[in-house]
Amino acid sequence: MSPKPRAPSRPLQPALVRASLLCASLLALAAFGSMACEDNGIGRRCDLQADAGQQQAVYNSQALACPSRICLKPLVPEGSPNVDTGPYCSALCSQDSDCAGRTRDQQDTNDKGCVSGYTCGEAFVVGPLCCEKLCLCKDFLTCNKKENPNCIAALQTPLTCVKDPTTHKNGCQETP
Repeated sequence: MSPKPRAPSRPLQPALVRASLLCASLLALAAFGSMACEDNGIGRRCDLQADAGQQQAVYNSQALACPSRICLKPLVPEGSPNVDTGPYCSALCSQDSDCAGRTRDQQDTNDKGCVSGYTCGEAFVVGPLCCEKLCLCKDFLTCNKKENPNCIAALQTPLTCVKDPTTHKNGCQETP
C-alpha cells in the first residue's frame, strides 16, 4: 500500500507566512529605493531650440529630453580656450553633490558631453533663471591650464546674485 500524502504540519504554515511577508517587504523597500535614485538626466544631450554663439548663454526651459526640462549652454568666458561641449540637461541644485551626471565618452569622437564634471552655481543674471542655482559643466569655467595644469576652475557668485543683508533680496528683477 502506498503511503498517504500528509498535509503540512502546523509549524510550516507560519514559516511560509513569515517568508512571504519578508519577500513582500524587501520588494517594497527595493521599489522605494529605486524612486530615491531617480535619474535626473544631468549631462544628457538636449536641443536648445535656438542658435547661440560662444559668447552667449542660452537655455531651453521646455526640453523634453531633460527630466527637469532645463537644457542649457553657458557662455564661454572671454579668454577661455575653445570649449567644444554642447548643450546638456541641467537641474536646480543647492550644492555640488546634487550635480552628479553624465560626462563625455572619450572613446566616442562625436560625443560633445561635459569633460570636467559638474558644479552647482548661478548661470544667468537676467530672466526667469536669474540667480537660480543650476548644475553647470565645469568646462565653461575659466581656468588657465597653460600656467597651471592642475588648476581647478572656481565658480564665483555673480554680484547680481549676492543678497542685500538688509532686504534679503538679490539684484534679479521680480516678475509682476
